[in-house]
Amino acid sequence: MKKLLCCLFALALISLCGCSLLPGVVLNNDIETLKGWFFQYNSGTNDYSLFFGLLNSNDTYISADVDVDIRIVNDSNEEVYKATASVTRKNFDYYESKAAGKQYLAEIRIPEKDISTGKSSNGIVYLTVYKDNIVRFDEVNCSALYCLPVADVQLTASDIPKQISIKGYDGSVESVIKITDVQCSYDKSVTPILNIVISGEKVSGSNSNYDMISYKLYDSFGYLVDSGNIYLQSLSKGDKFKDDSVSFYDAVPGETYNIVLSEYSW
Repeated sequence: MKKLLCCLFALALISLCGCSLLPGVVLNNDIETLKGWFFQYNSGTNDYSLFFGLLNSNDTYISADVDVDIRIVNDSNEEVYKATASVTRKNFDYYESKAAGKQYLAEIRIPEKDISTGKSSNGIVYLTVYKDNIVRFDEVNCSALYCLPVADVQLTASDIPKQISIKGYDGSVESVIKITDVQCSYDKSVTPILNIVISGEKVSGSNSNYDMISYKLYDSFGYLVDSGNIYLQSLSKGDKFKDDSVSFYDAVPGETYNIVLSEYSW
């Protein structure tokens, strides 16, 4: 009987020791290391997750109540987010990735609407983890790649509606094109693209292989940023058209551009 009691006592000690290795309730002064911080966008919920882990002096992942100062600065040096989050033990859970394996991390959720739109989708996320006078880690940072919200691009068009003469080699007017509308869409993907759609009608002239007009695109400071020609193929008198061949690949988020359409000069 004495041997049996000793065995049971030893098993109890082993069980208690085993439980102490699992993440759980700890004192704030047990925090020794900050580890595993990273930032990601969650497309399914339209928000962001900021992760980080805490370790004790035995390099065991733990949970604790801490505060986190967060700021996000995009590559255009615009501060698009700044806040302080309070983290409790309920924010901790197991997460697994191919790069880091299984980790016990805190997760802070940031709604997309809380981050200001800016001029770049890339940036740096800065975080400082602390708790009163008990613990404070130096500010650390991680990347935000192609995920920050960017501002829309605006487009204006001078003198629309307008009529543009199409001239031949000898300078004579061969046809007249009336531009009735200019619209744009802004693709905010990895490489932002400004797509321009020009609508109009051929009001005079015979059928030809193509009618050609020129365009120039200016930024809000009046600098010429793009130019080229638009080829309208096989238009007869009275034909309406929508041309989407103009795309500008260096559009700056938040910028306002102005497009000027004119006759082509030989």
